[in-house]
Amino acid sequence: MRRTTIAALAAAALLTLTACGGDSGSKAEPQTSKSTAYKLRPEDQWVQSINSAGITSWADKSPSREELTAMPEGWCAALKAGHSVEWLLGEGDLYPIGEDWGTEKGEAQELVVLGSAAYCPKFEKRVKAELRESGAY
Repeated sequence: MRRTTIAALAAAALLTLTACGGDSGSKAEPQTSKSTAYKLRPEDQWVQSINSAGITSWADKSPSREELTAMPEGWCAALKAGHSVEWLLGEGDLYPIGEDWGTEKGEAQELVVLGSAAYCPKFEKRVKAELRESGAY
């Protein structure tokens, strides 16, 4: 009888351990949330997105890092003030151009999209919608 009791207890212990074991579908694994997700700094996101975009206008000469990081800050301030992308790249005098480098209009518009995504994402949808309406995006 003693062996039966010990065997029953051992079986129950094994069953309990097995039930707590590694079910691959268990919810015990940590879930990524907005608060724990890694997010790039706006400047790093901006530079990475430019590198990925492959701006051909800058094949010969490109803006300095200081010029690059100044662009989206000006655009975001103007967008916050209610200005359009057309205004930014026109009379707003925020067109991405330097003394020895320039940007084609289509790429300039793409830069505004990328800049708003990195620095002022609350305006990104508005920028894209405006460019779609004009047939530019």
